[in-house]
Amino acid sequence: MPELPVKPNAAPRPPSAVALLRVITAQIETALQETNAPATTLVETAHSLNDATQTLARCIADFSGSPVRVFQDLMVLHDDLHARSGKAVAAIQFHDRLVQALTHVCSSLTRLSDFISSGSPKSAAEWSELAERVRAAQHQSGGSTNVELF
Repeated sequence: MPELPVKPNAAPRPPSAVALLRVITAQIETALQETNAPATTLVETAHSLNDATQTLARCIADFSGSPVRVFQDLMVLHDDLHARSGKAVAAIQFHDRLVQALTHVCSSLTRLSDFISSGSPKSAAEWSELAERVRAAQHQSGGSTNVELF
């Protein structure tokens, strides 16, 4: 089989902005999917900690007339578990906000990619409309309102 001649000065074609936007979106979506398993573990841990604190609270109530040391140890354990479960809940809420924000970023990148790839020249009004749609998504997700997008 004869080989095709190679052009010695042929430079590789750089990726288009649309292709790069799609790669960035895919990277964000992959990262979002990878956070699901640890978040599920965190949710399960928070529920088990909450159940444990309720059990401890019942034990503490039962031991309130028993030896002081047992009562104090159980109180310390209860307080520690309660604090840890609060931190777990805060971590879950942070994860949820992060996922929502990055989901909006993916949507905005996809919207921009589609806008650019349509091929037709864009007017200032069309760019303004796109910017407004991105801003609306940002406000919907609770994002900062003082970021200049375009």
